[in-house]
Amino acid sequence: NSLWGSVMLNTKEGKASTPFFQGRMASDPDFYVFQHHRTGSGSTSDAMPSLLTGCLPFIKTGVKYAHGKGKAIGYEFAKNGYATASFSSRILDDSIKSKKSKFSMLYDMLVGGMDRVEDAIGNPSIKIDNIEGSNDP
Repeated sequence: NSLWGSVMLNTKEGKASTPFFQGRMASDPDFYVFQHHRTGSGSTSDAMPSLLTGCLPFIKTGVKYAHGKGKAIGYEFAKNGYATASFSSRILDDSIKSKKSKFSMLYDMLVGGMDRVEDAIGNPSIKIDNIEGSNDP
């Protein structure tokens, strides 16, 4: 979520907890980090669309746009030839794919346009904290 990015980028403890990320950020010119990009909402169902589409909708047409398939940043990077990956602490199974799920609109944003997708259930070394996956750090 948006507040964790600040901790990870600006504190000694945050930097120490993410050595791979910090190393890539410092040494790889093709590794992009949006250091000053924060979401306008603390609610996941608002925050994720705003971070991944650049749109924080307040009217129905905006919601329809932001939640529409193919709007997330992964598609834009893929279209422009970049290798893409998504790492999600949320399990990306039928509980999020189902139209009955309140988080179903996030599925395409998390996997769309991605060459590689990793989630909590796909990695046995990640502790599953709750039914939906791993708690955010």
